[in-house]
This record gives sequence, C-alpha cells and structure tokens, in this order.
Amino acid sequence: MATDPPPVTPAQRRAGYGILAVVLVGILGIAGGVVASLPRGPAKPAMSVVGGPFRLQSSKGGILDSATLAGKPFLVFFGFTRCPNVCPTTLADLTNLIDDLHKAGGDIGAYYITLDPERDDVAVLRDYMGSFSDSITGLTGTRAEIDRVARSYRVFSKKVPLPGGDYTLEHTLMVYLMDRDGAFVGPLDLAAGHGLALRQIQAIL
Repeated sequence: MATDPPPVTPAQRRAGYGILAVVLVGILGIAGGVVASLPRGPAKPAMSVVGGPFRLQSSKGGILDSATLAGKPFLVFFGFTRCPNVCPTTLADLTNLIDDLHKAGGDIGAYYITLDPERDDVAVLRDYMGSFSDSITGLTGTRAEIDRVARSYRVFSKKVPLPGGDYTLEHTLMVYLMDRDGAFVGPLDLAAGHGLALRQIQAIL
C-alpha cells in the first residue's frame, strides 16, 4: 500500500532552491559562453584611456601645444633632471634609437615631461636636454599643469625625502608610444633591444 511522502521541511525547501539556483547559473554560463563564441562584426576601436592634450613650456623655447602634433606619431616619457640613473639612461637609449630610425629613413618626435617643475624650469631643461637627441624636447609647466598631464597618462609619482631636506621622486618608468591621432598604442619596448622598438615605431609611421 502506497504511503504519502513525508512533508518537506523549510530547510529542505531552501536547500532545493539553492541547488536550482546553481543549476540555473551553470546553464546561463554555458549559454553566455556560446554567445561569446559566435562570430561578430568588426570590433570598433576602444577610446584610449591613456593620454590627452597638453600645453607646456618647451626646452626649445615657447609653448608646445599637443594640438600641433596631430597627424604625427610621438613618444612621451616622464621623469626629472635630478634622476640619478634611470631617466638619463632611458634618454640616452632613446637618442640611439632615434639615430637608428633616422638611418632607416624614419623620424619621430619625443617629449620628456618633468614631474619636478619646481626645480626643472625651462633653463634647467634646456641645459639637460643638450646631452640628448635634438628630436627629444623637454617640457615643463606649473604644478597644476604637470599634475593634469600626469593624470591623463596615468603616471604615478611620489616625493621621497632625502637627508638634509632634499628629495627624489619615484615615478612610472615607461616610454609611451602614441599614434598620429594622439591615442596610446602601448609601451615602447626598449628592454628587448632596438630591433623591436624600431619595428614598433615604424609600424605607426
């Protein structure tokens, strides 16, 4: 003789709902994976979230407005003239790279933006940039102008106190490769040798 099943307790009911929810999530995940794998139309390029306009004092005199760079790929590097080794080493490497690019029939402008405008005025930058390629221009401005550009390029910078009341800076170490529309292409890979870096630049000229 058949007997009625025992009544379902609230705890069992909640457990059943939980299992059902897991099953549904799994089904939706599979469905989402199928949809994601379906062929789509051409992807639209995403708007660059790195970089932006700037208008700063140039080590070559006057004001450099990034609007004048429209149609020209360029490089951007942030640092400060009292940087003990990384900045001058990178600028020297860029100088050699740009020389190699010239020999290959190409050219690109590079802009060294100081993160220490209180000490790096136009005169200081002019003297400092004299040791590197003429294709590299030093840029400075007010603290507010420099901070605004640094934010747009997602640059980290931090003052580090030194004995005697002096200070140095910790900052982002990257050469930004920008295309002719002023959009960020990616970091210039100097560590892998000039061959790759040259090809990166030549690909957007």
